[in-house]
Amino acid sequence: MATAVKHYFATEYNIALPESAITCIPLEGEGKIEDRVHRLYSNLVENSVWLDAVSSADVILWATHSQGTPVSVMLLQRLLERGHIHVHRQSVCLLAMAGIVRRYFEADAARELFEFMDTNSHISQKFRQAQAFILRCGIKMVLVGSMQDQVVPLYSAILSGTTHPNILRSVYIDGHIYSEDDFVIHLVTFALKLRNAGLSDHGLLIYVSEVLAGNLYALEGGHSTIYEELEVYTTALRYLFETQPFGKLLSETEPGSETEAILDPLLAKVQLNPFYLPWAMRGICDDVRIKNDPRLCQELADLCSLLKRWNPTSAKMREIKFRLEPLQTSV
Repeated sequence: MATAVKHYFATEYNIALPESAITCIPLEGEGKIEDRVHRLYSNLVENSVWLDAVSSADVILWATHSQGTPVSVMLLQRLLERGHIHVHRQSVCLLAMAGIVRRYFEADAARELFEFMDTNSHISQKFRQAQAFILRCGIKMVLVGSMQDQVVPLYSAILSGTTHPNILRSVYIDGHIYSEDDFVIHLVTFALKLRNAGLSDHGLLIYVSEVLAGNLYALEGGHSTIYEELEVYTTALRYLFETQPFGKLLSETEPGSETEAILDPLLAKVQLNPFYLPWAMRGICDDVRIKNDPRLCQELADLCSLLKRWNPTSAKMREIKFRLEPLQTSV
């Protein structure tokens, strides 16, 4: 994150930030989520240099990955509640990369992570409360998922069940798998644009996530390469500094503190019906708000045109095209 900050200010404003302008606070720890929150909070408040940096900073940029996402959200809530962070004079942005907050693909010893599959479990409720709290306080969140992730589904990484104007969603695509005429890539990015504009994707990202699970495009990349990409961090910096109150850009949805987050329940243990995918796409095609937006309407028409020209080679991709074929004449 520090490298991204220096690079951003150097390239955008020709400002060379001195080392003294940035304080890096590496918080690391293993164990169950609430134990980690307690341990990391203790480590932070017991370090006077770190605690003073947090309390006196003009801007707090928080980066987290994978299992660290629920830990970070709950730790941030504690720091806000106990007066260590002051949102009336500080700007805070949380960047969460490939966050595990829903389903976990690999059945390893991290049993607690599976409790996030049920929104009624104790840890899931705690996390939802923490989400609602930090968003109500005006914290900006940038949620980045990976196009191919061996561990975390896309809908988990982007918190598909949470709606709030302070959330920006994005997807990381490994360079070696990117193609300009890849229909699924365009489908995912279009659905993310809808969510960022405050519109519904009609559940599309949830059902597409099931198809994207694992090594769909290549054997490497995804979950562990997302945090190595400088542009991922730059996305968070742009969202914080180039939208109000710092920048002139307006978010697609009007941001603001004290806005309540909408948290949809999700029982991820229930197997998803793959044939809901065309119905989700049909909902998008028939959405009046999308039809009335010239830019989105044109992008949707381009997407349907791309579907007609798309010739997938893998079985998973061919199955997607087969399910969506009736929609080729919808727009």
